[in-house]
Amino acid sequence: MHTTTTRRRAAGAVALLAAAALGLAGCSTSTATQTPAPAPDASESGALETTELLVGIVPVIDHASVFQAIEAGYFEEEGLDVTAQPAQGGAAAVPAMIAGEMQAAFATYPSFLLAQASGVEMSIVAMGIEGTEETAGVYVAEGSDIASIEDLEGATIAVNTLNNTGDLTIKAQLAEAGVDASSVQFIELPFPDMGPTLASGGVDAVWVVEPFLTGLEANGAQKVFSTYAGPTAEIPVSGIGMTREFVDANPNTVAAFQRAIERANADLAADPDIARELVTGYSQTTAEVAQQLNAPTWVEGGPSADDLQVWNDLMVELGALQEPVDLDAMAVTQG
Repeated sequence: MHTTTTRRRAAGAVALLAAAALGLAGCSTSTATQTPAPAPDASESGALETTELLVGIVPVIDHASVFQAIEAGYFEEEGLDVTAQPAQGGAAAVPAMIAGEMQAAFATYPSFLLAQASGVEMSIVAMGIEGTEETAGVYVAEGSDIASIEDLEGATIAVNTLNNTGDLTIKAQLAEAGVDASSVQFIELPFPDMGPTLASGGVDAVWVVEPFLTGLEANGAQKVFSTYAGPTAEIPVSGIGMTREFVDANPNTVAAFQRAIERANADLAADPDIARELVTGYSQTTAEVAQQLNAPTWVEGGPSADDLQVWNDLMVELGALQEPVDLDAMAVTQG
């Protein structure tokens, strides 16, 4: 059974995320209070340095592990009080975390690598999901003249955040198909606005993930290609990061957080229907639509620099990074 505190935190997250889905995402004005480390160091005693954590998330099925850890009581068992804070994408959540508005951010890996390259030391503390051919793609309106990836030359494509997973994986696919990516214009648009904008002709195509992908298909949108295929097949998409400063100051809290998320990831990997049920509580997805959602692959175990190297390679190749970042320094394992 869940305690009142757990239910209150989960309910609060639902309310915030409903606002985010309407384009009215709130922002936090407070941060968790961190108790100065006692002598001897807290890491030796095992005591949590701080217990209240605000985690930035996006209302997509990928981020269900945070809500599973809340609902299943995993955070509570570790002595943590965790609340989810909505953001338009990782590119927005990571700067908010760096600014101290939250202690962790669930984001796509390019967001963390870009922050690291800018001089802010980042830590990836938990893995999230890997993409599949069914979980992300470029879509056009019903009746569009665009029928193949080659037809996208000169098109305008909406992604949720620029210089991130959407446009980077699209550019990789365009290059593979021999299409000049520089001819394509990318614009930034929140996921909930993509369907209406596509239908009105405001853009030629949109890049979407679940739960928005299934909703678009139900309204007649046509898939042009998957962005998690070919050169980006099974690419690790998103995980949870913290600043290195926070990790160094709160080793026991971070380890407790990691244990809870890894348990949640294992649950979702074993039974994706848990995520389909959870997503109805933190997005506008109905139960009927949720049952049709294409589930990603949740990664079990801790962060791996080897698994994330594909982003170093891809981002350098596409010019998003001037040089690779040190992933070994960024990936944090328990203990």
